[in-house]
Amino acid sequence: MTIFRYALLRGIRSPLSLICNCILPIFIVVFPPFWRENGIGFGLGPFSLLMMVVMSGAYLMSQSILVDKSDGAIVRIMAAPITLRRYFAENVLSSMVPLVIQSMLVSVLGFILHDWTAALSFAVFLCYTVLTIASITMSFAWHSLFLSNDKESSGAGFVTLLLLVAMVGGLTFPVEAFPGPLEYVGAIFPPYWAVRAMTNVLDVGYISGNFGLDIGVMLLFSVAYLLYGGSRKIQ
Repeated sequence: MTIFRYALLRGIRSPLSLICNCILPIFIVVFPPFWRENGIGFGLGPFSLLMMVVMSGAYLMSQSILVDKSDGAIVRIMAAPITLRRYFAENVLSSMVPLVIQSMLVSVLGFILHDWTAALSFAVFLCYTVLTIASITMSFAWHSLFLSNDKESSGAGFVTLLLLVAMVGGLTFPVEAFPGPLEYVGAIFPPYWAVRAMTNVLDVGYISGNFGLDIGVMLLFSVAYLLYGGSRKIQ
């Protein structure tokens, strides 16, 4: 697990990653104005804001593949007895660790500070953990599209993609605001299903079959991204 340890240490040492994966989510949970009615203009309020933090943190943690490309480390790694799928899988796992811990902290703090029910706390943890997996695999698949000298293009492009996904996925405002079939455009991105899952739990107060369906769709997205990213030539 050498690649795993190296990628994890490199990711958590980044100041931006530390802010996005630790300081910012805790601030959102403990800052009272975010949790007042109409206190923030996102689709699901602070829940949507936390989803955007998850996606941003996933991108920052997944940048290891770009760094390995740009400094030539990927060539040396591939020369060792390490398969591309193992390299990809260990990087994905290293990116997941701080974000899963983040989801756990958010759930525990919400239970303590905002009187979330046990069902809601577990739903937040499960939904955000699965969204983490989908976001990380999507980020790695995105990075695999770019050459070693296109780090800036990858970053700029992903920021644009993140803003687009936030808009059509229901993170910034409800998808019902879109006319006709455009309401379902966001269904091709994982956050759309994360919003559906959390909306369902917040509406009915418990974990239903629809919640499980939404979680399952996000996992399918993760598998698709993982297979796609792991099959591309990344040198």
